[in-house]
Amino acid sequence: MAETTGVLTPEFHQRDGATRFDEMIERRTLRVGIVGLGYTGLPLGLGFATAGFPVRGLDTDAHRVGQVIRGESYLPDVSDAELDGVADRLSATTEPGELAGSDALIVCVPTPVTGDQQANLDYVESAMDSVAPLLRRGMLVVLQSTVPAGTTAAAAAKLARATGLEPGTDFHVAMAPERVDPANTNGWNLANTPKVVGGLTKECTRRAAALFGQVCETVVPVSQLEVAELSKVFENTFRLVNISLTLELSDLCRQLDIPVREVIDAASTKPYGFLAHYPGPGVGGECIPVDPLFLREAAAAAGTETKLVDAAYERIERRPRQVVERLAELFAERGSSLHGAHVLIVGVSYKSGVADLRNAPALEIVRGLRAAGARVSYHDPLVPGLAVDGEPVKAVGWSAVELAQQDAAVLVTPVPGLERDLLWRIPPLVLDTHNKLSPASAVAVL
Repeated sequence: MAETTGVLTPEFHQRDGATRFDEMIERRTLRVGIVGLGYTGLPLGLGFATAGFPVRGLDTDAHRVGQVIRGESYLPDVSDAELDGVADRLSATTEPGELAGSDALIVCVPTPVTGDQQANLDYVESAMDSVAPLLRRGMLVVLQSTVPAGTTAAAAAKLARATGLEPGTDFHVAMAPERVDPANTNGWNLANTPKVVGGLTKECTRRAAALFGQVCETVVPVSQLEVAELSKVFENTFRLVNISLTLELSDLCRQLDIPVREVIDAASTKPYGFLAHYPGPGVGGECIPVDPLFLREAAAAAGTETKLVDAAYERIERRPRQVVERLAELFAERGSSLHGAHVLIVGVSYKSGVADLRNAPALEIVRGLRAAGARVSYHDPLVPGLAVDGEPVKAVGWSAVELAQQDAAVLVTPVPGLERDLLWRIPPLVLDTHNKLSPASAVAVL
């Protein structure tokens, strides 16, 4: 059983007469349904299945469902062997009705933003529409998706209207925001990352904490749904603001000819009050570029300002354009131009070790380079094919012959296992957006 932290009233710790729910957890007969089998849903389903629970996952992607059934992983943090090891307990389907009989339903769907930078809750609403016909007394419904404060309560009210069941009494509702970090290299995973859980009622919280305590070593109960919702939004807003600050420091250090990473590493020796962030070409994925907009949206609705968040977001958005501008500047210093130049993008996914292109800075960099007349190609072993705005980008191998055909290379996303000496030895110009490459005459920093 997981450790629980936080300030709780004594009644939280009382078992309500060894409820059937608790007994099913202890006996591993509680049936878990996972709605959404992406970066958060599949590892969670695997976790519960590994812990001995019968799990059925639901996804609209028939190909993805087929892969789960065949034991073929499509995620960097889940292996085929792990799926094969729980084949008798983990199943998948495209039919919502096959999750009927679940004792707990956990919704793990994306929450992107609309074109006008508002929360797009279509996936959450669709998932809840799938849940409604399955709802029955005693069921636990948990939302894991990152959402604006108030979303879970609104979803519970919608389920109540659709079913006539009372949330918090007839069925239980909780928010347990995901903290998945795909391809994490520091050892953090579902099991050892603390899990925040907030329920509609104390009993909702208790049940959700008891369930997640089977797969998470530490569960952090909070007093209400909205605390859990806003905590996740704040986590990633914190990162956005600090990354933005680091980008400004990087620009200053380049002007002063001071190595920015050495500055950050020196500051990191302070044992309290400092958390290192490092420069790069921008941020991508479905968390850091998205979640701060939920905070901004909530603040606008409440009539408060988010000037710091707004400034940080604008700074982050501008970074890919700055990459193109910096490369154009470097070409001009050499008496040349981007127009007609062969430029290689090294790494196009939003982070190292994954194939995820959502909001990847590389996409905006490609657009900017094309607009400047450059001939763009890319190298990323995890992304075998790439098109930007419907136009394919040529993929090239990693060899001296291929690199010799480039006028410049831009390191956008570090590629694991890359033979970097070729990068700074062959192309006449290399732009390092992370300030990580060894010094060389051909290497310039952003």
